[in-house]
Amino acid sequence: MIGWIGERARFHSLALIACALFLIAGLAIVDDYGVSPDTGPQRAITLATLNYVLHDDPNLLRRDADRFYGLAFEAPLLLLTERVLGLEDPRHVYLARHVLTHLFFLIGGFCCYLLALRLSGDRLVALLVMLLFLLSPRLYAHSFFNSKDAAFASAFVMTLLFASRAFDKDSVGAYRWSGMAAGLLVNLRIMGVVLVAVVLVFRAWAWFRAEGPATRRRAAATIGVFALWGVVVLFISLPYLWGDPVGRLAETFAASVNHPTTVYMLFEGQVFLSAAPPWDYMLRWFAISQPPVTLLLGLLGLVALGLAAGGVVRRGADARLGRGLGGAAELRFGVLLAICFALPLVAFALLRPSTLHGWRHFYFLHGPFCLLATFALMGLRQLSVRGLRAEWLGGVACALTAAGLCAAAVEMAQIHPHQYLYFNFLADRKTPEGLRARHEMDYWNMTLRQGYEYMLRQTPAAAINIKEDFATRKEKLDIEVLPAADRRRFSHDPTRDLNFHLDQSPGRYLPIETFPPVLHRIKVYNNTVMSVSTPDLSRVDPAVADEYRALHRAATAGASAARAGGYEVYRHGSRLAWVKEACEPGALRREFQLKLYPADPGRLPAHHRKRGYFIISVRGARFDSKCLGATRLPDFALVRARLGQSVPGGDVLWEVEVPL
Repeated sequence: MIGWIGERARFHSLALIACALFLIAGLAIVDDYGVSPDTGPQRAITLATLNYVLHDDPNLLRRDADRFYGLAFEAPLLLLTERVLGLEDPRHVYLARHVLTHLFFLIGGFCCYLLALRLSGDRLVALLVMLLFLLSPRLYAHSFFNSKDAAFASAFVMTLLFASRAFDKDSVGAYRWSGMAAGLLVNLRIMGVVLVAVVLVFRAWAWFRAEGPATRRRAAATIGVFALWGVVVLFISLPYLWGDPVGRLAETFAASVNHPTTVYMLFEGQVFLSAAPPWDYMLRWFAISQPPVTLLLGLLGLVALGLAAGGVVRRGADARLGRGLGGAAELRFGVLLAICFALPLVAFALLRPSTLHGWRHFYFLHGPFCLLATFALMGLRQLSVRGLRAEWLGGVACALTAAGLCAAAVEMAQIHPHQYLYFNFLADRKTPEGLRARHEMDYWNMTLRQGYEYMLRQTPAAAINIKEDFATRKEKLDIEVLPAADRRRFSHDPTRDLNFHLDQSPGRYLPIETFPPVLHRIKVYNNTVMSVSTPDLSRVDPAVADEYRALHRAATAGASAARAGGYEVYRHGSRLAWVKEACEPGALRREFQLKLYPADPGRLPAHHRKRGYFIISVRGARFDSKCLGATRLPDFALVRARLGQSVPGGDVLWEVEVPL
């Protein structure tokens, strides 16, 4: 495979130049992204697996959900950054990981080019298809910090290339390499079995249709070699399977359908549990978060492929929809792409497995969908109008595709480095806070780093006291990617009040306005995704400071509604406020949790009616020797609220209900 590419490097020069330009751009902006909260667990499971292999350490078997993840990409990533390169500073380690992950994404894009070229024979069409793959805003951003989903999406395209070459050569050797690639794909994500199953079905059909004993034996041999090498590579590369291959593989399948983590998710204005998503959750997420040019060409490709496949059925195996769509071999591979795209969506609709936040677990659909655009472009090029050739349509289609790609690139630059929050015109991007009211946004907390950088700019050369999140350590990861001198300025001292507060706003039921007042907001599409607030009113606008002082006076002068935990709760205008007369330094280092009960539970989603509340996590601050917190009331009528405080481990320190 490497030799085959090398021999044709000159032929692929334009695509290679494009990839090189993408790499240069990636190196220039790699330091703009934060650290994924999955980075810590992924590194931990990699080390646990290496210790299991080298030192027979059983800690791997005691880990929770992350023990099911393979290390076909993570292990080389760790070994390259921390062993071969010898990087020790966390910042350098994370940046090196981001560069290598992005490079893997670019290799996936080049493989997409090679596949499109094999299908069309047209370098311009293949280049456009490669750019469709690379200029997916969400996947592009994830290609820096997400070494799980983005890497799997690239590996899926690479495995498709091996499968395509095996189909063409129809040799045992080619299927050996294809099987090895498939084994590594399943190692990365168990969803790789989709491609394995489709390839096996196609080979079984070839065996069934084979003419003569020799042809049938060769087809059977390719099936056996593909399956054998896939199993061998998967078993060798996934040490968790070694003790009980069948049982643990079944356990991995079960965990992929019923993820052990259950959270609340917001989509299209509805809140539901991750264990019970709507049947069309993935399809709708895919539709609203892809550039319009990608959606249009992918759908047209499906239509063109369907017409071509219909022609094969009606007129025989050699039928074509124009010369550009190729012969039966290209059409067969197009059908394989369509199945790889549609089958996971159908399976999701039928099984409704547990999923977490958006369609990131299904990013691998992006490659097959972009490759289907090949059939759209070639079909337009070969289209006939009233019996007359209309080849000029192909040129117009390519020009319009290039224009759509330029529009996508410009929008990516405009929202940088928040491409992972991209929505297309199908979502409400114009209404202020409209997206935030209907969809989860920065659920990966990637804006934390920008919040810390803002704090550093606001307090030059001064120490900054922050809250330490012992449960997830997300904050620590985003601090560790900063330069060493900046990292040393952050501390966690529970005996001191916090200088700043960071508030993420992934959904409508988290407040935009809280106390302490907001100093700085990060907005994407006019939607707040993160804010930095401070208890020091001397830092904020005088009018805002006066407003909060008035709120404080009104709250402390009102009648008490509750006293649990030493706090009193008040409803003041459009806000709910709570105050504690005595407030020692560090008293507010733990988050409060406020649960608001609507007056009309019937307006809630059905699965929420039993519990009957939405959750708002709020913080307070010390002000005028008192602890004060406040939040704007939500847009539904309330009957009561429950205020409480918990430790990071989940134990409730105190909790009280407040009639409203």
